[in-house]
Amino acid sequence: MDEFGSTSNDPVGDVPENLRSLFNKPDDVKVQKLPCNLPGLKSMAVHFGAGARTVPHIHHEGQHLVFVEGVGVVGDETGVRVVRAGDVVSSPPGGWHWHGATPGSAATHVTFEQPGDFDRDVERRDWDDTYPSDLGR
Repeated sequence: MDEFGSTSNDPVGDVPENLRSLFNKPDDVKVQKLPCNLPGLKSMAVHFGAGARTVPHIHHEGQHLVFVEGVGVVGDETGVRVVRAGDVVSSPPGGWHWHGATPGSAATHVTFEQPGDFDRDVERRDWDDTYPSDLGR
């Protein structure tokens, strides 16, 4: 049977303790489990407050992001891009990346990924230097 969920109506919660180190400002991030009947995958909405983002990480099997609200940012090996509602980002298996909201705007994305399939123990590279206060304006 099909399952239905909503990024605007279903309950949201705090970032689970085991994921807090994935975010620079975990108290400004909310997560929301969404139904996903695709074999081996999970789905959730991640609501980033302005300035909140992940630290660099990889997903061994890749990650698919659909931005549904606000102005977000995605950094990868090729640079930093501002994204908006309707944009889709597909990170390949093992691809170094980070993502979240711009400094001046909140953002929400829906993610599709294998549960627990990420590694935070990666280089920060230029993560600290490629996030100016006027990004996305």
